[in-house]
Amino acid sequence: MSLASTILGSRKNPNSASSKSELAAALKSCRGSFIGVGLVSSVTNILMLTGPFFMLELYDRVLPSRSVPTLIGLGALAAVLFAFQGLLEWIRGRILVRIGGALDETLSLRVHDALVRAPLKGKVGGDGLQPLRDLDQVRSFLSSPGPMALFDFPWIPFYLGICFLFHLLIGLAATIGGLILVFLTYLTEVRTRGPTKAAVTFAATRNALAEAGRRNAEVLQAMGMAGRVGGVWARTNREYMASQRRATDVAGGLGALSKVLRLALQSAVLGLAPSMATRSWSSWMNRTRIWIMKVKRR
Repeated sequence: MSLASTILGSRKNPNSASSKSELAAALKSCRGSFIGVGLVSSVTNILMLTGPFFMLELYDRVLPSRSVPTLIGLGALAAVLFAFQGLLEWIRGRILVRIGGALDETLSLRVHDALVRAPLKGKVGGDGLQPLRDLDQVRSFLSSPGPMALFDFPWIPFYLGICFLFHLLIGLAATIGGLILVFLTYLTEVRTRGPTKAAVTFAATRNALAEAGRRNAEVLQAMGMAGRVGGVWARTNREYMASQRRATDVAGGLGALSKVLRLALQSAVLGLAPSMATRSWSSWMNRTRIWIMKVKRR
């Protein structure tokens, strides 16, 4: 029994007409907060350009001129922007934590009522407290960096566009590398979906067996079935551990490959710049700077 089935209830329930939209209504009530998180994420993603532009100005202005005041000024400006970015990240995290708390506050009583009524309707299967754990997981997810990544994802084309502005090859390298990383993420999701689902099922069964054994400890001891029930629990626990191990192995292997490819992509993009300079290829920014200097001389 999952959180969704618990909240939605049965179609035969006279209250199901309103309960079917409870989860959607709880999320809809936080629309304003989600919009605020999106706006904060927009400013945060723009401030992510502080480091790259600081390095560009460092090599373009400070090193040729050897100007210490310029270095101090650029460093102070970058420090202020980084501090502002950290403040916005902190605010965004606090907003998401409160969104999770508001969702729990809205649905917790409804989930508890459904858990209490479920045995009367004969709908309890496996771990009867699983819907409550599902609600905890939803709240934990909303309070984690996961939603931040979802808000940052639409900014990928913006950064790829900046890479193309520097040079076509840099943009192509970033795009191809990004597609490979997205494919690895999708492959990780596909390969771990089955083992993760099996692990959740075995965990619910394991918890139900443990709870049943605890409640009926005297009966099991009197009938001499404690060892047999313990064997069933041990077998279920081994299946749970095996499923979790398979999911962890797949996720860990593909995660390591993704990390290595990400570092290799960064090195490849950094290596393209000296290669283009060696072959006397000029970037869009250099051509623009030369054109501006010619206009000023005229």
